[in-house]
Amino acid sequence: MRPILLPDPPSLSSGVPDIFEQGGPQNVVRRAVVIGNGFPGSENQCIGLVRALGLADNHLLYRVTRPKGGINEWLHWLPVGFHKKLHFILRHIYLYSRLMLGSRQSKYITSAPSENGGNVGLASILEADVKSIVNMARQTYEKEGPLVVIACGRDTISIASSIRRLASENVFVVQIQHPRSHLNRFDMVITPRHDYYPLTPEAQEQVPKFMRRWITPREPPQDHVVLTTGALHQIDYASLRKAASAWHDEFAALPKPLVVVNIGWPRSNCRYGADLAKQLTDSLLNVLATCGSVRISLSYKTPAKVSRVIFKELGDNPKVYICNGQEPNPYMGHLAWGDAFVVTADSVSLISEACSTGKPVYVVGADHCKWKIADFQKSLRERGVVRSFTGFEDMSESWSYPPLNDTAEAATRIRRELAARGWSLRS
Repeated sequence: MRPILLPDPPSLSSGVPDIFEQGGPQNVVRRAVVIGNGFPGSENQCIGLVRALGLADNHLLYRVTRPKGGINEWLHWLPVGFHKKLHFILRHIYLYSRLMLGSRQSKYITSAPSENGGNVGLASILEADVKSIVNMARQTYEKEGPLVVIACGRDTISIASSIRRLASENVFVVQIQHPRSHLNRFDMVITPRHDYYPLTPEAQEQVPKFMRRWITPREPPQDHVVLTTGALHQIDYASLRKAASAWHDEFAALPKPLVVVNIGWPRSNCRYGADLAKQLTDSLLNVLATCGSVRISLSYKTPAKVSRVIFKELGDNPKVYICNGQEPNPYMGHLAWGDAFVVTADSVSLISEACSTGKPVYVVGADHCKWKIADFQKSLRERGVVRSFTGFEDMSESWSYPPLNDTAEAATRIRRELAARGWSLRS
């Protein structure tokens, strides 16, 4: 087996004077609050940053919940607070009409989830409530010190900004992903560099003048904005080493090189279908002679028309194994044991995680991408982090690059900002 190239573990040194490390509890950050939105891609970024800060064993996960079912599935574009109020009104109208008419059915409104998400198996996750989080930050400050609050996703913006407004002396609030406006409502904003693509001359040429004022962001990044290359995540030195050990029996005996193929799903800025699936399978068949084994993972959102092509063309090939989603998720094992990766261009997260290994990453379908995702792909190619998958590669060829280390770098920036306040992370 060729050596597994891993990024260096993030430094646990805070880089602040010892006086802060030895100060009272009010100077030392020992805990974190994560505010999620129920989407794994968003919450994974928060948890990854918590890990990089060394607070993984002392954090609480709160979640912003929305009403579900029926007409609610069409209302997710509304601000979450307004959506909840509208649901409350519609539900009471429905209950009143049911009482009056004796109806026992409705095709529009279904029962609301409990506030802690209990009806979807989330009883251990707390409902994100500004008042309770602010009270906790204030009441425990003297004994347990300040609180780092990390949020990600559109639905979390109002919660996170309100916490900072009401408890600014007790918290440090980090918003992951660009909130689109009023960045000064947060102590730090962490967002991919390609979120600022709309400000480039190339992007401006694509937007009619009368629409430019509606495209965000409209201003260059401020000093408290941290720009990353890709998405934050939980993949680091320790997690990959742990996965390599956990999946040893599954992968150690596989013929080398092991090529891992991760397939996402079409997005608004990267649309594709069976045509890209056929291009991918044809290319894989072309390089199969230089592969020891191939393992393919499909997302639960991968369209059926894409997966059908994959199974039809490669399902019976003895060198290829297609994960069916029934067994334990081998994703971490793939990252640890894979010798090279082929990833569809749609997913910033999948690509970012693969590029954190320092091993060859090939992208398929970049020509289907536009706007910010195309800019992301371009930046990776220019850095030599990824190459286009053409079907003419020798997959046994090993090449490397400085691994993406966005999460650790963002954590370092947070440490620096905390030190400026006279705070430090526990050592």
